[in-house]
Parts: sequence; structure tokens; C-alpha cells
Amino acid sequence: MGLFVTVRQTVERASLKPAAYLHHLPRWLPPVVVAAAFIGGLTVHGWIGAVLLLAVAAFLAWLAALSWPALGAQGRAMRVLAVAALIALAVWQGLR
Repeated sequence: MGLFVTVRQTVERASLKPAAYLHHLPRWLPPVVVAAAFIGGLTVHGWIGAVLLLAVAAFLAWLAALSWPALGAQGRAMRVLAVAALIALAVWQGLR
């Protein structure tokens, strides 16, 4: 259990500056950028679309990691499923 606490603390410490940066942006900007990357990832064929989808998956995984302790089992499962679905879409898009 000690290793997970250390990894968690490292992730939280590393996330302080990016989270502060996101906090200072206009509230509408991050969701618009994520939505644009998602739509672009679905519409652009090949590795460019895959990279866009993987960027969205990485962002969602980061947010899920930060909120993990506050989540119940269903919330954790849904976040894992969402990230896994994005990764599967990215692989599919990369192979097109």
C-alpha cells in the first residue's frame, strides 16, 4: 500500500502547476478544446486522428487519477471504461 501512496503523492504534486494553469483559463476553454480534439480525432483518419484521441484519453485519465479517492466503485469503473474506449477508438483510427 505504501507504494501506491507514494505514487499518488507524486502525481498530485506533479499536477499542481497544470491544474493551477487550467484554473486560470476561461471556464469554457478546456471543454471546448477537449471536444474539438475528440471530434477531430474521430474525423481525421490515420495516426493524426489517433494522436488526438490519445490526447483526450490522457487528459481524462489524468482527471480520473486526481479524483480517484473521492469516487465510488461505479464512478471508477465508468472512468476506466471511458479511457479504455478512447484508447480503443485511437487504435482503430490509427489503423484506418
